[in-house]
Amino acid sequence: MVLGETSALRQIPRRETEEIPNPVRIAVLISNKGTGTNLQAIIDAKEQGRLPQIEIGLVISDAPDAKGLERAKKHRLAYDIARFGKLAHRDEDSQELGFSLNLQRIGVVVMAGWSRILTRPYFETFEGATVNVHPGMLPNPDGSPFLFPDGTEAPWNKGLMTEKAVANFLGGKYAGSTVHVATIDADSGPVLERTLVEVLPDDSVDSLYDRMKREEWAALVRTLEEPEKIFEAAKSGNDSDG
Repeated sequence: MVLGETSALRQIPRRETEEIPNPVRIAVLISNKGTGTNLQAIIDAKEQGRLPQIEIGLVISDAPDAKGLERAKKHRLAYDIARFGKLAHRDEDSQELGFSLNLQRIGVVVMAGWSRILTRPYFETFEGATVNVHPGMLPNPDGSPFLFPDGTEAPWNKGLMTEKAVANFLGGKYAGSTVHVATIDADSGPVLERTLVEVLPDDSVDSLYDRMKREEWAALVRTLEEPEKIFEAAKSGNDSDG
């Protein structure tokens, strides 16, 4: 169950216009797996006047004890808890989430530590674009691996949880993350921003990820400064999916 009950997949009429609203209402999806720092970066940028093009319309957590909820409450943001059922109901839950976001007139969803896998019905129902931050370097548009400045192939880290993904960079010279449009295929989709940091000889997962996160925050804010580019990338991704 997600934000209400559902017993069958809904048939949702598609939006008839592609006109981009101003400002664009965004929803930030969080969980109790992180501390809500991506959400905080967006809040800070908004309060500093850097993001007049967006409005933080909603924060949704998949757990009631997520630390990001305290950040939402502190800044008086609307929030809700998404309650998921058993694995067998994942499609219904995914679509119900998309339906709820449409009702809230959300244009862009930012997955900020969200720990639930959203299945095809979510992407077929939600009318906006979904953005994810992944601790890995997604391939180039032509499918070739992204190369670090030293010419080495950058790990994609597809399907790896954060700790394992960051650990995969240790021993190399560089690490990085990708801000991208999320698609049905996890950790894939059109690239919006990349980040890059040097790996230090004495780095641990925690110390490396601390520096990676700071670059991720900046990249995420830059991405939200130009929501039209998000919609353009999402459209190209949908076209390529057929």
